[in-house]
Amino acid sequence: MMVYPLGYLMWGGLMWYSQAITPLDLTNYLLKIPLCNSMFYNTLQSLPYNIILFFKIIYVYAFTICIIGGIGYYLIVKRDFLKSDIILVDLVMGWFIAGLIYTIFVVKAPFQVGVAHDLVNERFMWIFTKPTYEIPSLHTAYSVLMALHFKNEPGSIKYIFYLLGVLIPISTLIMGQHWVVDVITGILFAYFLYNLPKDIHLKIYNILNYLSGEFHIHSHHENEVTESKKK
Repeated sequence: MMVYPLGYLMWGGLMWYSQAITPLDLTNYLLKIPLCNSMFYNTLQSLPYNIILFFKIIYVYAFTICIIGGIGYYLIVKRDFLKSDIILVDLVMGWFIAGLIYTIFVVKAPFQVGVAHDLVNERFMWIFTKPTYEIPSLHTAYSVLMALHFKNEPGSIKYIFYLLGVLIPISTLIMGQHWVVDVITGILFAYFLYNLPKDIHLKIYNILNYLSGEFHIHSHHENEVTESKKK
């Protein structure tokens, strides 16, 4: 669990560092892409009130539940500390890479350019992020990433994460927070993070184990054997 706050501090550092430079704004280019227009968002945001409210709850609360619930499942229920650490490292790597991308270039959210309405309207959400952090959508990337990590899990729990991996990206569009392009790149980003070589994950896992007094060194071969058994 040490990795998570450290990663978030690093994310915050990149966010504040980005204030010192002027990133390239690609919004005008994105507006030329199909579905990146007011007609698309007017259709989405004209859905019945109860559907809008449902997706607002998904956007605001389900994303956090997806991340914490997924890690907590492996950490507390399954007591698979390696798996929980691998997920945490994937999240940290995602913050680091996405943070660098957002520092170089930005895209304004649909509601910022009048293409959509901000149906979230929660100012506290922008304390640790900004609405110009669009491509890739981390709401999409991390929900899909969690679904990928659960795909070999026996039982029905994986279907909960499959469902969240679909609903959360849709919620980002209906809430006017992200573009279709952000969702697509978020899905690709999730696959990239999931398929990163796990050597660095194992090294971090072994370092944390050593610091906590657990001196067994987990090898890459052991990890492959564990994953093959799950399949």
